Amino acid sequence: MLWACLYFPQLPIDRQQASTDADTPTAVIHQHGSRKQIMACNNVATELGIHTALALNSAYAIAPHLQISEYNEKEQQAHLKQLALWALGYSSWVTPRMPASILLEIKASLKLFGGLDALLNQLYTQCDEQGLTLTIGVAPTSTAAALFAYSGIEEPARTKSAMQNRLREIPVEYLSLDEFTQRGLRQSGIRELHQLMDIPAAALTRRFGHQCTDIVYKINGTLPDPCPAFIAPDTFSQAFDLPLEAPDTNALSFPLNRLLNALGGYLKSGDNGVKSLDIVLYHHRHAPTTVALRFLSATADHAHLFKVAKERLANTDLPEPVTRIKIQATELADIERDGKDLFQKSQAQPISVQHVFDNLMARLGNDALYTALPDDDHRPEKAWLAAMLETRQAPSEWPARPLWLLPEPRRATETLQLATRPERIENGWWGNDDVRRDYCIAHNEQGSYYWVFRSRQEPDALFIHGIFA
Repeated sequence: MLWACLYFPQLPIDRQQASTDADTPTAVIHQHGSRKQIMACNNVATELGIHTALALNSAYAIAPHLQISEYNEKEQQAHLKQLALWALGYSSWVTPRMPASILLEIKASLKLFGGLDALLNQLYTQCDEQGLTLTIGVAPTSTAAALFAYSGIEEPARTKSAMQNRLREIPVEYLSLDEFTQRGLRQSGIRELHQLMDIPAAALTRRFGHQCTDIVYKINGTLPDPCPAFIAPDTFSQAFDLPLEAPDTNALSFPLNRLLNALGGYLKSGDNGVKSLDIVLYHHRHAPTTVALRFLSATADHAHLFKVAKERLANTDLPEPVTRIKIQATELADIERDGKDLFQKSQAQPISVQHVFDNLMARLGNDALYTALPDDDHRPEKAWLAAMLETRQAPSEWPARPLWLLPEPRRATETLQLATRPERIENGWWGNDDVRRDYCIAHNEQGSYYWVFRSRQEPDALFIHGIFA
């Protein structure tokens, strides 16, 4: 097995950056004993001298205009769950661990993504697009991968020998040990992991208890470290509470992108696409605003989903600023996959006509595009109707009919040569528009093709009813 640990050291503050000014010093605080102290801060605050574990009063003395927010464990857990859903797009075995890490078994995914380096590069790129600080540790055991990530060692250890060599220099402070055991290690002069690993197991247990021995065994794989797999829910519904109110829909792009990334991983884990998606915008004193997205065919393309959602939101008038955004998939379906030419050299993927229609409807509205649909009537002038494109159902096979049907048939004034056998159409005997005609396809000397008929009432006359493009 090969494990990757995704560690988000700035997760509490990264969430705040969705709606705060990049030039404003920002920090997340938490209660530590009897005082409040800094848990995480952005780069602006760091440059001013603010750091983790600094007392809040001291931070205010350095930066009186410091913008703070209280650490919310439930919001952190919800954010980590969204990241776990996103990570399902890279591995079928995902284990989120509070407060800020996710374990992935990636050996089975390497061939799919083109190797370890390509997989890691894609993870870094997507996290950067989401505004997340990421450190990745890779090792044959999950415990070692987590240690590499926590200590900032990002060079992958693909084998156990490479893992053992890199582990020895890691400070013991990164081990998941209680404060009492950590104090005992410091008092004994044990600062690095190799000092701990060189102590015989019996002596280590006798001096520091089973906790130290167990973690050493988990690091080298002698003792298993259970990583229960994250199971995606049956339905997708995820929300994001905005740190600051969004006065318009332009400010929603960043949190929307994060939620759609979670949706992308969810869809990939089930090999599904989404056909119907609701974006719900919450306000303080007004009923939620729902923006419904409907797609002509099921899609899991993140870029397409994001583009259509942004177009629809741009055309949405907000009654009040937005405090919370939620997306929920209301209809999932299998994705239609096109067969590729075995000898196709180009890897460029053409934009499908469904994507073009989705983009047009997102910009112009669902009722702006129409298409011709067959109707249950044999009379040509009544055998089609204009229906909204969103509800179209294409027939399995179109009959030989012209694309241009004249509003009223006109008598042919030139010599035409019939090219097909007659097709009899008669209907409407119950009304005043009785139709009894024999239709053919005919053409003139210039090569123009027409849809013509002879009527039973005037069998010697030839009428043109349609033109073939």
